[in-house]
Amino acid sequence: MRAVVLAVFVLLVPQLAAATMPATLYKDPWCECCAAYADYLRGHGFDVTVIETEAMDARHAEAGTPAGFEGCHLTMIEGYAVEGHVPVGAIRTLLDEHPALAGISLPGMPEGSPGMTGVKQAPFVVYGFGGAGEPELYVTE
Repeated sequence: MRAVVLAVFVLLVPQLAAATMPATLYKDPWCECCAAYADYLRGHGFDVTVIETEAMDARHAEAGTPAGFEGCHLTMIEGYAVEGHVPVGAIRTLLDEHPALAGISLPGMPEGSPGMTGVKQAPFVVYGFGGAGEPELYVTE
């Protein structure tokens, strides 16, 4: 019996370790909702490193985020910029599809979005940016 348990453990541990995906979240040192969003991502299998910075404008510019689509925090995942409180479903779609985008954004800080308080009032509209042309609808959740 011990051999079976050990064998299952040895087989599953590498898969569990591989299931986590690294993410780097840049946030203003004074923002609380950003920490809540990092916890949300961790709860969905991301290994989040939080970097506090007062130079968020520079981070948004480096990510290629257009004006009006910046979030209160910026998360970099597999080379993509994730701006704001984007639901994990939209992130997984981005990572599955690998579109020719710089990133995605959920503009504003909608109530009930991941990391925010309140109740979701309407579908979350997530925009893609950095492709050809202006930001456009990527997914709705």
